[in-house]
Amino acid sequence: MKSNSRTEKAFIRLLKTSIACFLLVAGAPMPVAAEPPVITTQETLLDRIQIEDILLAYYYGFQSSDSHDWSAFYADDAVLDINGMRVEGKKEIQALYENYGEISPEENVPGKVHVLMNNPRIIIKGDTATAHLIYTETINDTVYLAPRLIEQGREDTWFKKIDGRWLITKRLITQDGGLPPAYMKTYKER
Repeated sequence: MKSNSRTEKAFIRLLKTSIACFLLVAGAPMPVAAEPPVITTQETLLDRIQIEDILLAYYYGFQSSDSHDWSAFYADDAVLDINGMRVEGKKEIQALYENYGEISPEENVPGKVHVLMNNPRIIIKGDTATAHLIYTETINDTVYLAPRLIEQGREDTWFKKIDGRWLITKRLITQDGGLPPAYMKTYKER
């Protein structure tokens, strides 16, 4: 009978421990599944689309052989920083693009260049906004060869709505691959 009594005591102890553990777990707050942050709302949707359209038009300018007014995208006191090469104001920004062939002659290549814009994350906060995206440049040497990658990097851009138009106030371009020699001295890893 003693062995039965020991078994009963062990069982009761196990039962009490199990109940205590259950009560501890049952009383603990349940983890809540993380919800993604609200980025686009009905109120910000049009602004987000306008900013994405600006970015697409900007990148399309690299594919067009027509002259392009790059400064039209920027606020008067905007900053453009390409791999540490920094220019300020609309005039300097336009001059950079107009003289780009002289700054980085190795980028003047025959063939058709396309710039792909991927994974844009655009966040609107009132009359300011930020955009982060990945860009990839490809080149088609001829219609017979498969395209090849030239470079890839990240863009971080700040916008401000001025007189009802979104304009770039600051733009950081950071290459992750295919860095042209013109940027070797100014390149900043970010």
